[in-house]
Amino acid sequence: MASESDREVSSVVKGMFFGQINEDDVFPFPALSDAQVEMAKEMINAVEKFAQQSINSEKLDREAKIPQEMLDGLAGLGLCGLGVPEEYGGLGLDYTLYARVFSEIAGIDGAIATTLGAHQSIGYKALVNEGNDEQKKKWLPRLASGEVFAAFCLTEPGSGSDAYSIKTKAVKNADGTYTINGQKLWITNGGLAGFYSVFAKTEHEENGQKTEKITCFIVEKDMPGVSFGEKEDKMGIRASETRAVYFDNVVVPASNIIGEAGKGFKIAMNVLNTGRLSLGSGSVGGMKAILKLAVAQAKTRKQFGDFIVNYGLIQEKITAMACAIYACESVVYMSTGKMNQGLEDFSMESAVCKVYCSEKLWDTVDKAMQIAAGNGYMREYPYERIMRDARINLIFEGTNEILRIFLALSGIKGPSDQLKELGKVADVSKVLQDPIKSVGVFADFAKKRMSKMIGSKTLTKAHPSLSGHAEHFSRMMNDFSIAVENTIFKLGKNIIGNELVQMRIANMAMELYAMVCVLSRTTSILENAQVSDADKKYVSDMTEIICRDSRQNFTKNLKRLGESYDTYIPVVSKAVAERDGYGLDVVNF
Repeated sequence: MASESDREVSSVVKGMFFGQINEDDVFPFPALSDAQVEMAKEMINAVEKFAQQSINSEKLDREAKIPQEMLDGLAGLGLCGLGVPEEYGGLGLDYTLYARVFSEIAGIDGAIATTLGAHQSIGYKALVNEGNDEQKKKWLPRLASGEVFAAFCLTEPGSGSDAYSIKTKAVKNADGTYTINGQKLWITNGGLAGFYSVFAKTEHEENGQKTEKITCFIVEKDMPGVSFGEKEDKMGIRASETRAVYFDNVVVPASNIIGEAGKGFKIAMNVLNTGRLSLGSGSVGGMKAILKLAVAQAKTRKQFGDFIVNYGLIQEKITAMACAIYACESVVYMSTGKMNQGLEDFSMESAVCKVYCSEKLWDTVDKAMQIAAGNGYMREYPYERIMRDARINLIFEGTNEILRIFLALSGIKGPSDQLKELGKVADVSKVLQDPIKSVGVFADFAKKRMSKMIGSKTLTKAHPSLSGHAEHFSRMMNDFSIAVENTIFKLGKNIIGNELVQMRIANMAMELYAMVCVLSRTTSILENAQVSDADKKYVSDMTEIICRDSRQNFTKNLKRLGESYDTYIPVVSKAVAERDGYGLDVVNF
């Protein structure tokens, strides 16, 4: 019999589109081992101590530069090689520890987190994932030590989220080398880096025809033909460096290809998947930092004879901020925990982490600004800087709009493939040709459909005090699966261009995943005898709010799938575009 460790770990988010969830995939909540806890505390303490002594975020923002001595200090803590195997000079942290340490960094300074994240979360991640032994031995020790920084070169002036439309080309020469020509836009660590993961189109022959595919190359800063634009003057994360990078007849040896030629698109997508997890965990760190500031303000600011922390409208904001952190933490560390257990396809989980957490961060910052009132708007306080720094997270590494589309279409693909056979026999002529087969197909589908409509309690492992929310979750998941099937039947291939429907489906999927992650984590806490009663009540109360809010958000999106609400959106948008803006004035009518 296969052991628990041999069991295949499947994507929870993907399964929800089928109306299925294996409780063993979400219960118990992934726990840190004693060794992980010890390592995390040690790293966090070191980072905090360094920050107190060396990091002045206001100065970094004002001067728009991270001094070399600060980069050296960060590298000395091992923060440039968090996920690099120890044999290559890194710390070899697993996904969960990496996320926790990165969260701490992001809570201290957004620009530093951006620099370190661009370096290792994406900059040399292709090398870690797909590089050969020779490439790793040559580069990883220098990258992990901070001797050399890395940059990820994918985005171009005409291709942002549409990665496959890049124009940069690498032409193979007679001697086997490649000549790269093109430009990359908005490259973090552009002028700082010495190592670039560059994605370019290469020519290939398939079935006698020539075609272009993407290949990933290692390009070094001192190669002839590599140059840079001016440092971008950004709204936020100002101390991080962002530049255009130009490649003018840059000759690169074939040995600098990462992975296989023509396989670069998949390499890039895999890199971005892990980078999105970093954005999720970094958002958690940012939320914790801003909540701490907001609470301090609320406890010391007195109005109308009482501290504002005692007023209901302030309490509502503080509560919402804390609940957002708890939900996001649950989503991030459920995802990294499953990855540590062997989850290979975590693309949908990472997309949820990025979208859900970055939007919760933005909402949290907004609430903190409101609590700070006039102080929040003044540069002498950190609120406005944090707000400027936080905004980029909704854009970085795939905009939240693109990732909603990715979530919906990736999730729908499974049920759509499963229903293909049903679709084939749905035509009357084909039913008449093979009625026996048709009856079997429809009967099997009807049975599953009826089971979803009736509903069943699936989260039997949730704590008894959470049984009500567990039952709500099960009904919601069944409703979601039916909605996905209905969408497939109604739109078919037209789902591709129907982005408002995609948005509704993605929003529902995110609420479901957040809810089950929270239920799992809270169950583990409530069943832990070492956790105090006060902490148990604290997380129970937050869980109550999170689950109620998720259910309401889910229901709103579900209802709008079947209502006419979304039909008005393109009509009004078209009218606005035709008027080049609002187009109305009270003086006219």
